Amino acid sequence: MPAHKDNSDLKPAARRPGRPRGSKPTATSREQLLDIALNLFARQGIARTSLNAIAKEAGVTPAMLHYYFNSREQLLDAMIEERFLPLRSAIGATFSTHPDDPVAALTLMVKQLAALAVEHDWFAPLWMQEVIGEMPVLRSHLQARFGDEKYQTTLNTLARWQQEGKLNRNLEPALLFTTLLSLVLVPFSRMRSDERLNTLSPESIVRHALAVIGGGIGP
Repeated sequence: MPAHKDNSDLKPAARRPGRPRGSKPTATSREQLLDIALNLFARQGIARTSLNAIAKEAGVTPAMLHYYFNSREQLLDAMIEERFLPLRSAIGATFSTHPDDPVAALTLMVKQLAALAVEHDWFAPLWMQEVIGEMPVLRSHLQARFGDEKYQTTLNTLARWQQEGKLNRNLEPALLFTTLLSLVLVPFSRMRSDERLNTLSPESIVRHALAVIGGGIGP
């Protein structure tokens, strides 16, 4: 009779490279990686941030990052769909809430931008990186995935308000959003790093932006 074979010395099956220990990856780990990627993008720009840099910032191996996000494109898709689009929807909702009142809609938009900048530390600086950077990766990726339909719809709304005499005809619809975003998000982005602006508060930023769009710079 053959001797019983002792399997105790056999090595366990090799673990998949990069897979965290445990039966399944946890949602928390994936969420943390998204947060770290967003904050790194906000500091140095999306175009200049590699997956290896994100892994280093997170203190994990590149294999770990690739386990959750197979590619840079997949990471950007997740970031846009899970973090950026909800913010864009919240901003866009101000127009559906006040479809015939541009003053109310744009006032609410300014307040909503400030609220989002307070809630999400990455929002204002990431927007700044996209504006001043040579390669607006976020905007390009967003256009490639979702097109410009919502943007064009909003521009049409602004043009309609102008035709109806509800909005200043001298305003350029294509520049209006950039102007409002700049009035709110530039101060939020700079107040964290510029000591000359460290006395600003979210309330003062909103008050200033509304004063500019409401009364201009005249007396």
